[in-house]
Amino acid sequence: MAFTVNDGISVRLVDVQAALAARAYSGDGEVVLDVSDETAPWNTGRYRVGAGVERTDADADIRLGVAALGSIYLGGFGFADLARGLRLEELRPGAVDRADALFRTTAEPWCAEIF
Repeated sequence: MAFTVNDGISVRLVDVQAALAARAYSGDGEVVLDVSDETAPWNTGRYRVGAGVERTDADADIRLGVAALGSIYLGGFGFADLARGLRLEELRPGAVDRADALFRTTAEPWCAEIF
């Protein structure tokens, strides 16, 4: 079996709250994300994403690492994609569908540079 290695684009969120606040969202729903980050512990916490973005002590809907959130952030992958790959945990039924609707975008990530 032959494998092909390709360059790609990746993102590392170093300030989760600022990054989530800078992103556009679809729909009127909200979701609470429980984000873990061993490298940048200031990112670890729960974030309510919806009409705005705020840190919260509310019960989380989805638990995921910052790397998984980075995969979702640009819109190339959705929460359901990562749930199928066991990269996140849905803590409340329907949360993955709500999060996918909220994070939906028509613009696919694209990088013209090969690095």
